Amino acid sequence: MSVNHDAMEVLIRDGLREFSAPGKVADQRIKPRLAGHLQEQGFEVDVEDRNLFLKGGMPAWRDKETGGIVPTSGRRRIDLVVRSEGNVVALIETESDLNDLRETGISRRSGHYDVFSIARRSDGNTYFDSYKSLERMASAAFYAGGGTPRALELVTSEAPQDHNPLGLGLFLVCGNTRSKDRRILEPRLEALNARLISLNVRG
Repeated sequence: MSVNHDAMEVLIRDGLREFSAPGKVADQRIKPRLAGHLQEQGFEVDVEDRNLFLKGGMPAWRDKETGGIVPTSGRRRIDLVVRSEGNVVALIETESDLNDLRETGISRRSGHYDVFSIARRSDGNTYFDSYKSLERMASAAFYAGGGTPRALELVTSEAPQDHNPLGLGLFLVCGNTRSKDRRILEPRLEALNARLISLNVRG
């Protein structure tokens, strides 16, 4: 069963209406608030993917410095896996901000979140600038459509049906963003047919 992406975005925004999001609030405030709100609307919400929609050991992104695929020793936990009548209809990741994104270069902060996609753009040579949380959803959506890690490496496309074959709703929900964050992520968002929802945009 599919759920209209516009309708899901409206539900997410309604759940965060008049919500103040200063500082680091994703895990402690945004995620539980959204989980509760969507449950109230009749959805089944799996917090931190306890049911393993994204299986363990599945790679999700490339290191931005080396371009190499980062191995996954355990598993990557998607913040919210949303189901309707037992079927996954949306994935939601929450971030307090996207401050590790750079228009050029790489964040040097320890544990930084800016990464490259495993898939390539349509030119076959360049990767998408992305964020760990966005690539968790991207890889999960690709694998859910029957793809393998090797097949993901071979993708050279900017068409959503290639990156997100089941057409899942993918939502990156942030407390605070900069205007340039959307600009940096736009190619990746478009290729996934994903939505960036920001409570506060500055600069």
